[in-house]
Amino acid sequence: MQDTHDNQVPGRHRRPSRRRFLLLATAGAGAAGTAGLGWSAFGDETPPPRVYSSQQDIDDRRSAVAAVLGAADPASVAAWITGTGTAPGALPAELDAQVNALADAAAAGTGTDRAAVVVSRVRTAATQRTIWDRKYDFLRTGSGGAGTFGVITDGTRAAYPTELGTDPQWDPDKESHRTVWASLTPDERQIEILRTSTAPGVSRHHLGSDADFFDTTPQNWTDGGPQAARYAWLRANASRHGFLQTYTAASAQDTPAISQERWHWSYAPVAEAVLDFVRADDALVAGALDRLWSYDPARFTYIRANWRNYMFHVNEQAYFG
Repeated sequence: MQDTHDNQVPGRHRRPSRRRFLLLATAGAGAAGTAGLGWSAFGDETPPPRVYSSQQDIDDRRSAVAAVLGAADPASVAAWITGTGTAPGALPAELDAQVNALADAAAAGTGTDRAAVVVSRVRTAATQRTIWDRKYDFLRTGSGGAGTFGVITDGTRAAYPTELGTDPQWDPDKESHRTVWASLTPDERQIEILRTSTAPGVSRHHLGSDADFFDTTPQNWTDGGPQAARYAWLRANASRHGFLQTYTAASAQDTPAISQERWHWSYAPVAEAVLDFVRADDALVAGALDRLWSYDPARFTYIRANWRNYMFHVNEQAYFG
């Protein structure tokens, strides 16, 4: 999800190092082309990016990844999902290969410098905690804050029309915004943050499967806006590399509402297999989240009760035209 102005870890452009490719090969391979051979077939060579031609290809690979997760230590998988561990086996190499393949293609297809394509990718729980806390505490720029963030929800704007006016985002440096924020309950603050961001432990950016492309300023991604052509390219081509748009227009109409993010794309076989794991091991993941949030439970009251809605209310279908 969006974290404009946050310190971010960009996607790596270097070729991924060889990992334990045999694990994924044993679990099976569902993608089309050479990707279906399994990585052990390439010996010491870096695995090639997988290529997908249909939702069925993605679903087949999702099943294979689910088998990898099922064979791994459950606590270690939960740690990875919640941002305190790493993906099992050869999954990190697969994620690097797929993100880099899409980024390379996007650079060539849109005439963009490769270094400017991926603007955010992996965030640990510690990094997401810093982002969450500075928003929750409404820190000023120069005092740990990072400027404007999120979007002001319609309900809050209607309750404070004079103080908020037509400002599109929250601004901790603006006194009228500070007055409103101070009046919000802990749950209301969390709802405002969660419209465009998320809590430590729940971010899909913990996985390495998700990346933000080109720019994370919402206003730039409107139809006819500065990023419209790049969005059209991603929509037409991302699925070939196994990616889908995570938060769509439907997400903004869902309950809870999550703003559409045309820049945020997920490598579906891994991201969706993670959802399958969480559905099957809910208590394990819930326990990991409780430990992450134990330093100040008051600022996680709403998300503790609703994290499943935010985790599962995402698009799970790639667009193949």
